Amino acid sequence: MAFNVTDFTGVISSRGLASSNKFEVDIFFHNGNSTKEMNLMCDTAQIAGKNIQSTVDLQYGIRREIAYGAPTYDPLTLTFYCTENLAEKKLLDNWQQQMVKTSAGGNSNNGGTFDVGYYDDYAKNGKIIITKLSVTGETVYKHEYREAYPKTIASIDLSHGISAGPMKVTATFNYIYWKDVT
Repeated sequence: MAFNVTDFTGVISSRGLASSNKFEVDIFFHNGNSTKEMNLMCDTAQIAGKNIQSTVDLQYGIRREIAYGAPTYDPLTLTFYCTENLAEKKLLDNWQQQMVKTSAGGNSNNGGTFDVGYYDDYAKNGKIIITKLSVTGETVYKHEYREAYPKTIASIDLSHGISAGPMKVTATFNYIYWKDVT
């Protein structure tokens, strides 16, 4: 079927185009609590993807890729504006501190000791809900990421050459699965 401009514009005029800047984020930390301030400061989010594991099945010369096993889920990356006291970074750092506690003990060769926490203590209650909103503010699509925790907190660049623009911190979250809750 050839591309028809009239059909294309008809679909857009009847359904509209989704806007990527209409979303809400609700983060529930390892203790099950959520902070409105952290949710408001989220600048960018993703609706994470899912991959189906597959293998090649060879049947009499015909090769087919067939699904097997459980799906794997792409990590979720969120970027936050930072307030002057870096409260957002501190919240993420504290969450990671629950994952691997560090202390200043030990000898000078290892820089201290590390105590890995229990999964249930840092991830079991961790949850992130991302809601895609319409231009009128209605829920269009909602994903809930279960057992989420911040695996990576990216570095924050400081520079005398940058005079304007807010500071941001980016965190990559792992989670066990997502579900559609629309």
